[in-house]
Amino acid sequence: MEGIRTALDRALIAVEQARSSMDTATKRISTGKKINAPIDDPARWIASQQARSIDGHLQAVNSGLESVAISIRGADTAMAAIEEHIDQMIETVKLFPPYPEGDSSEERIKMLRSFNGIRQLIDQLTIPAKDDLGQAILSDPASNPEVPEMWPVIVNEQGDVKTIGRREVHTGPTGLDIPELTEEDITESGVAGGTLSRQKLDDIAANLENAKAVLRQRRDALGSDAAAIARAKSSNEETAAFHQAYAENVEAADINETAAQVTSIQLKQTLALESLGSITSLRSELVALLK
Repeated sequence: MEGIRTALDRALIAVEQARSSMDTATKRISTGKKINAPIDDPARWIASQQARSIDGHLQAVNSGLESVAISIRGADTAMAAIEEHIDQMIETVKLFPPYPEGDSSEERIKMLRSFNGIRQLIDQLTIPAKDDLGQAILSDPASNPEVPEMWPVIVNEQGDVKTIGRREVHTGPTGLDIPELTEEDITESGVAGGTLSRQKLDDIAANLENAKAVLRQRRDALGSDAAAIARAKSSNEETAAFHQAYAENVEAADINETAAQVTSIQLKQTLALESLGSITSLRSELVALLK
């Protein structure tokens, strides 16, 4: 009888263990997650969390890169507008003269206002707000000492940095060097009302052509910065997608394993119940014989 009682106790324990395991496995499947806690599978849980952490970090890095890319696109758009303004200034100078003999001071004033007005438009495109990286890239550090010379940008999960530098295209000497004109700058004598100087006008036009060439060089350099940011962003997207897929695959694999565990537990539960039934029946028959 003692042996039967021991066997019965063991069968009951097996049934209870199977029930408990089934509850845990069913809960894991119902959550839709493969690893509910580190205790489920510490190594796999760590790998999954590391992959998700890298994915999240790279998305944050790319968010910063996108902000920089937007600023660079804004700077490039401003550069394109500045080039159009320079073309207008060149046209203004080259069309002045010819005028009839004894050109009037009104015509000179009109030309100078047009030239200097366009120059002011260029200045407006290169005076940055405190939070505008695009205009800060183009600005004159002499007039904006609080704006840094360079902007470090983190480009990947390792923390590598790409430096975005100034591409000065303002009208100042370190930029495009386009000075404001007065009537004295266009006369032979250097005195207002004097005879127009063809040579001085040609020199002004040549200076504008040089400014246009400098602008294009610095716009090309800015384009190289934009390309580097785009490459880093694309690489990060690919790496993030890999780690995200890895984490999802690990979790999906765990779901499959849990489903297989359920089948195994069901079999153990069935065998334990059958064993319990057999022992109970045997015990009843033995009790009947002893009466």
